[in-house]
Amino acid sequence: MIVVFDGTCLADGPITGVSRAFLNGLTAYAANSTAAIYLLLPDGIEGPLPPGITVVPTPRGALRRQLLLPKLLRQLQADVLHSPVAAVPLRAPCPTIATVHDLPWRHADSGESTSYWRRFATRCALRSASVVLAPSTFTLEAARSIAGHGAKLLLLPNGTTAPQCVVDPALRLGPLLALGDDRHRKNRNAVRTACALARERSESLPEICFAGPPDNYLDEPMKEQLLRGCRMLVQASRFEGFGMPVLEGLAHGIPTVCSDLPPFREIAGDAAIYVDPRSPASIADGIVRAHEDAPLRTQLASEGPLRAARFTPNAVAAAWGQLHLALTR
Repeated sequence: MIVVFDGTCLADGPITGVSRAFLNGLTAYAANSTAAIYLLLPDGIEGPLPPGITVVPTPRGALRRQLLLPKLLRQLQADVLHSPVAAVPLRAPCPTIATVHDLPWRHADSGESTSYWRRFATRCALRSASVVLAPSTFTLEAARSIAGHGAKLLLLPNGTTAPQCVVDPALRLGPLLALGDDRHRKNRNAVRTACALARERSESLPEICFAGPPDNYLDEPMKEQLLRGCRMLVQASRFEGFGMPVLEGLAHGIPTVCSDLPPFREIAGDAAIYVDPRSPASIADGIVRAHEDAPLRTQLASEGPLRAARFTPNAVAAAWGQLHLALTR
């Protein structure tokens, strides 16, 4: 079987969120699959990739890709094209898999506008794909509303690798940590205000560290160092389609304060402190609890890794493999 993955998302900037989830799954897939694996990458994009993958240079630009990818797929004799984003050729010569991570223009809390062309292109891709994957029930239902009930949609959460050992919460003396970029949906201003309120009630509270592009992007070793030592994770987003930082926090046994959003509930269950992202006072309450309540910190540090064990790259890779076989029979 010949499986072609579209690696265009790796050209969209630093490796975060969607691209990190994709690389986690691709690494596990390459380690366990007997398929011939090709990865389509735009010209000029380089970086460490899992062994066993053949990189194929591909053009940039949505229109050029629509015109040229079908020919390339025929040349590669592809049995299936797997895209980690909601973009596939509308006239592909093989079954296609599209992945929709979020649809921010459908939710006012995201604070993000999207051009008519992108909305149209996404709708066409979701309707033409053989299968559409979504990482959360929340996103799956949003995708169904545009793809229509005739589309085949499957729920497949993202995965993360757990550390070899979990740090005792009493030894977590580093900063509060918020992972992600500075888009409106990440709610940084409300988190800053909440931290100031929380510090008025608890003088020993550490400072907040916002780690993510554009100004404080961390590579994986640096991020891992922060995850091992931070006092808590604070993810008070106003909107998310999944929530890789929450999953990473749980896997590391970090006391996690996060928004009461459906995708976060799907990931964390009872293993997090939930707050109202619209209320700095609510976020501050959660931060103070996660800082001062030692029994609660111990409980969250114990329950988090158990919860995160349901979301692994190996589980993602196994589901991909089963889907690829089903589409090529």
